[in-house]
Amino acid sequence: YQRRVHGHVDPVEFLSKLAPDVRKRVHGLKAIQEDYNKQYESYKEEMRQLEKKYEQLYEPLFSKRKDIVQGTVEPTEDEISKGAKVMEIKEEGEETKKEGETKGIPNFWLIALKNNEMTEEAITTKDEECLGFLKDITCKNFDDPNKGFTLTFYFDENPFFTNTELTKKYYLIDEDDIMLEKSEGCEIDWKPNKNLTVVMKKKKQKHKGGKNVRTVTKAEPCESFFNFFAPPKIPDGDCSDEEEEELEDMIEADYELGRTLKDKIIPRAVDWYTGEAIPTLQFEGGIGEGEDDEDEEEEEEDKHPKGKKKKGQITQGGGAAKQPECQQQ
Repeated sequence: YQRRVHGHVDPVEFLSKLAPDVRKRVHGLKAIQEDYNKQYESYKEEMRQLEKKYEQLYEPLFSKRKDIVQGTVEPTEDEISKGAKVMEIKEEGEETKKEGETKGIPNFWLIALKNNEMTEEAITTKDEECLGFLKDITCKNFDDPNKGFTLTFYFDENPFFTNTELTKKYYLIDEDDIMLEKSEGCEIDWKPNKNLTVVMKKKKQKHKGGKNVRTVTKAEPCESFFNFFAPPKIPDGDCSDEEEEELEDMIEADYELGRTLKDKIIPRAVDWYTGEAIPTLQFEGGIGEGEDDEDEEEEEEDKHPKGKKKKGQITQGGGAAKQPECQQQ
């Protein structure tokens, strides 16, 4: 049997104690393993190149989708006919507006995001007006797709902030498995009194050594989709086990949200907009009873790399954790 030292096996010591003929067979297996490792590295490199190739092929398709959504171009008759056949629906009811009165597809991305269970949970009522100005969401892999990707949100001019683009970057580590190293958001230039990530609360405060009481207004963090762009920073000192666990949960939730945008919503945005992509279980109000549903959920999670859970690194995730929802004061 192998002897574990501090939870690890010492391979050299283990092999030295094997019978000589068994040791030779193990050495033969190691040679086969090395051949496999080389082929596996070639496989990963081909997959990287394949992903880069198809990212370039998808780009003009997503670009045309953006133009149609914004109303800068109209789909061709052939595209309209093809899409209608895919949907297999008949036009019913009277039109409330004449053709040409509506530009593009209003609230396209807001509706698509709200039709996905994970992104819908991150959106508050106050976020909806701002997300109505969202023109497009794109994902761009790093030169090596296994090293990370950037999500970019494009906005029309709006009453909430001056940015035309908001970005979120995910940095990955390609070891035995692809793991999250950290995520990086961006600064949102909020217009006066329009910050959706804080709520202004009035508090009474006593003067030192006196009886007079004054009312002060303080900004407190609150729940908002736009917290997605503000990942938590590494604390200066050590954190407790409870704080570390909470940060790990925040990272896991944030990374899962980023992967949902990258792998599900961006590639199939129109299907989320129409509701076609909504899983049956989501319509029924969540996962039903039975082990099959749990197994299916676990298989889906296993497809994506997990957040890296190492002390000192776990704090560099996203800020999608729940906070008190903003209320009007």
